[in-house]
Amino acid sequence: MRWLFLLLLSCFPSDRRLADIGTQEEVKREITTSESVNAYLIFAIGQPERIAKWHIVPAVRVCAATEITKDQANTALRFWKALGYKFGNVYLDYNLSCSAPLYGEIIFTLPEGDIGNTNLAATRIFTSKTTGEIVKAKIFIYPSSAKKPRVMEHELGHALGWKHYKQKFHMMNPTWYMGGTDHSGLRN
Repeated sequence: MRWLFLLLLSCFPSDRRLADIGTQEEVKREITTSESVNAYLIFAIGQPERIAKWHIVPAVRVCAATEITKDQANTALRFWKALGYKFGNVYLDYNLSCSAPLYGEIIFTLPEGDIGNTNLAATRIFTSKTTGEIVKAKIFIYPSSAKKPRVMEHELGHALGWKHYKQKFHMMNPTWYMGGTDHSGLRN
């Protein structure tokens, strides 16, 4: 029975502590919820969908308030570079008003408002009205989220035009703890 309980606990996100779960009734309720969510996130039908592309090579600007280092940004970019994507210069911006992306730029900045208590980050892309191509992108990210594995890479995927893809262990999975480094269908 003990191994069954441990197996069921493995369905929870890795950063969740047993002490945080609560009473035995709450544990049962969480397990039921986790199982129902896992059932539809195991296999996705079709391929990942890309809604827009860049027509130029985007630069990457990191607002210093996000506490993301240039090395962290470059590490996240390496994932996409290995898939054939190109990026311009990466630079830190120490300006207090660092928040608006420029033409041809992906920017990492702090959220301007509430992005929801279940979101680790969010991305907004801006497209040309005439061509439909991406002209700039804005990634809203909390400093604590930038420290979690794959969050920056996932948001860069959105900045490159990729939608969520509900395949377990896939980079573009909408649920952080169900995601992974699977990049099938994302090659440029």
